[in-house]
Order: sequence, then C-alpha cells, then structure tokens
Amino acid sequence: CYDKTKRGALWVAYPLHDDYTGSGRVETWEYDPKIEASWQPVLYRGYNNGGVWNRGHQIPNADRNADAVMQAQTFFFTNMTPQNGSLNGGPWADLEMRMRNSWMCSDTLYVVTGAYFGGKHHSSIDAQTTDRSGNVCPTPTHYYKVLLRTKKGNTGKRVDEITDAAQLRAIAIWLEHKNTGDDTSITASDCMSVAELEQIVGFTFLPMIDDSIEGKVKSSAVPSEWGIN
Repeated sequence: CYDKTKRGALWVAYPLHDDYTGSGRVETWEYDPKIEASWQPVLYRGYNNGGVWNRGHQIPNADRNADAVMQAQTFFFTNMTPQNGSLNGGPWADLEMRMRNSWMCSDTLYVVTGAYFGGKHHSSIDAQTTDRSGNVCPTPTHYYKVLLRTKKGNTGKRVDEITDAAQLRAIAIWLEHKNTGDDTSITASDCMSVAELEQIVGFTFLPMIDDSIEGKVKSSAVPSEWGIN
C-alpha cells in the first residue's frame, strides 16, 4: 500500500515460509518498475544523514533471498522508509530474526509490516529527512508487524479452510520509532491484538480468516504463545 505523499509504503503484506528464504545478500538498489519514479525516494546512496537514517526494509532481504529475482525486489525504493539505525539494528532486527527462526512454520506465517505516520514523533526522531536529490521523506512515528499462523504449524491447511478459532494465533507488535540505544528487547508491552491495531491505523488486515471466527482471532493476543514476556 504505497503512499506517494510519504514516498513510502504504509504497509507490505507477504507470506513467510522457508521456500522464500536462503542465504546471502546481494544489494541491487533500484526504482520499483511498477511505481512512477517521480513518486519514489532516490536511495542509491541512502537518505541524507545516513549515520542516523537507515534504508529500512519493510519486507526484509532475508525473508526473500531464496533466489536473485525475489531478493532484488526487496531493494526497490518503494520498500524503504527512513528508519533510525538503532531501532533497525536493535529491536526491529531482533523481531525479524524471531519471525524466521521461531515463528515461521510449514503452514506459513502471514505477515504485514507497516509504517505509521499519524502519531507524535519521539523527541529523538526528526519528523522528516531528505533523499540525496533533496526530496522530503517524512519519517514514521511507529512501526508494526501483524502476524498470523496456525498454532500447531503443521496442519497442512490453508487459513481460509480453518473454522475453529482455537487453531489459529494472531498478534500485532507496535514499536515507537525512536533511538533505542542498546536496548534490543521486544516485550509484552509492545504487543496488542490485531483488532486494536486496526483501530489505530485504519486498515483491515488478514482477510483470509473465515468470517465466522475472524472477530475472535483478531481480538485475541497472547504474547507468551510467541515467546514474548
């Protein structure tokens, strides 16, 4: 969901499964061919003040590095937002590692990564930066992940085939965009239900859940089921 006024995606939704993951990183920074280039940030050399701002991937390279074609798509400029380096390399990186190492399953982990621009900026974060061509790039006030999978992880069923809410687990993780220093922790206080997050950001997520159980699945969030305390 790309917002040309923000020069960034409000959210990126994707399935995560070991069919998509491999090893290595080949950086091929480039414009997204499906979006008009004038709406995209120019990020061949990153954002200005690169010591503060990382080119923050919304779908990580490591979630799509099984082959060169899918890996290259993660380096499109439309997949980037200006993300504070301490957050990107700290709690956000820890969260993405957990997704691949602990939460990914044979049934597939469904992910939405979002950048929220509607709140108040933390005092450690400027409200905007620029790309190397001088285009203004607003900075998100928060980042989030929406996660859905089967509890067992190996049912062999598609999500839309499941009509028992007890077989699914979903959660939203909401992080303030700030300089996190040496803190890399994700805690239960960073978690909420998907329904609560939808109220904040104004989007409806996970449409594949059967209508008869959607409300129950989205309103329940148990951090301990995800190993978060």
